[in-house]
Amino acid sequence: MTRSFYGWLAGSTLSVLGDTALFFALGWAATGIGPQVAALVLTGFTLPRAVLLLLGGILGDRIGPRRLLLGCSAIVGTCCFVLAAVVGVRGTSAGLLLITAVVVGTVDAFALPAAGVLPRLFVAEEQLPRAMALRTSATQLITLAGGPLSGLLVATVGLVGALVLDGLTFAVQFLVLFTLRPPYDVSPAARVGRSVVREALDGLRVAAGDPVLRMVLAVVALVAAFVLPVTSLCVPLLARSHGWAAGQAGFVVAGNVCGGLVVTILVARFGTFERAELTGGVGCLVAAVGISGLALAPSVPLAVGATLVQGVGIGLFTSHLAPVFVRSTPTSHLTRLQSLLSLVQTVPLIVSTNLLATLDVHSALILAAAATALAGLLQVRAYLPKSISKVG
Repeated sequence: MTRSFYGWLAGSTLSVLGDTALFFALGWAATGIGPQVAALVLTGFTLPRAVLLLLGGILGDRIGPRRLLLGCSAIVGTCCFVLAAVVGVRGTSAGLLLITAVVVGTVDAFALPAAGVLPRLFVAEEQLPRAMALRTSATQLITLAGGPLSGLLVATVGLVGALVLDGLTFAVQFLVLFTLRPPYDVSPAARVGRSVVREALDGLRVAAGDPVLRMVLAVVALVAAFVLPVTSLCVPLLARSHGWAAGQAGFVVAGNVCGGLVVTILVARFGTFERAELTGGVGCLVAAVGISGLALAPSVPLAVGATLVQGVGIGLFTSHLAPVFVRSTPTSHLTRLQSLLSLVQTVPLIVSTNLLATLDVHSALILAAAATALAGLLQVRAYLPKSISKVG
């Protein structure tokens, strides 16, 4: 691991603290108005991201992921400070929550593909799984502290405090990234005369033609659609149905992060299992058990235990399949395929979030558990024929 990697890791991880606090504050404020408003706000975050993700990937391949991430950090930091001032003057409303979500989701569409490939620019390929696990561990560690901190911020300074914190962390990320030069940086390829549509279709062609990329994209889409709303939508609704406070809901979210943190720290230290694809499928099955337990949990400690199991499963899933996807991606399509990976997490999420919001929270959690188990079975089934053919 290079020193520049650790410097970038510190700056990018700090920005996660602000994002965690902001996302929790948005979800908590929106569920206070109503579940349909909460679903609308979450859709306001995911919809622009879905529409613009491929454009963000194309732009990253054209100008370079580092340059793109620098611009996104500057923009989102400035927007957070402006929105904090507006919310401080006019107060919290459904309209302002929606505007905030749309702004953050729009910038995310360009930042996510670039941020996803940055580890590959800082370390050699053989170190990539450990580097990505280390990044995930650091992110989850900050997110773990961000759960209780988010509840504290909501109770004290509300959405304004979360916006200010997010703006400050992005300012730090900008300064750190501005001073660093990745040792394995990719030179932007010249694409004179090529249209945006042609470049997007080229990325789709590469993904569809590779069986590994194709399978990872399909399973990730199903997992994202029904796992991501568990913490962003279902946990706040479950907390309100039981009469739990915002701080207690934050600890339930933190249980999920803690479970994933344990897995990624072990992967960062010892590496992944040899059968990465099979381990990813087993991780989905473990996560499904945790989500089912959350639906049945009558108290905060049991809910924390359930999300802990969920986090362990998702940690196994992401820490093993993410390096497989990045290693299988051609260097000429790094940010485009990262944007496609983010896209398949975003588009199904729009539908699933609004679907789950129409159900009783316990029924929504059971449905999420069933879909997660199905994703695990699909991944395991896809791996078994490869294993059998190798043995033969």
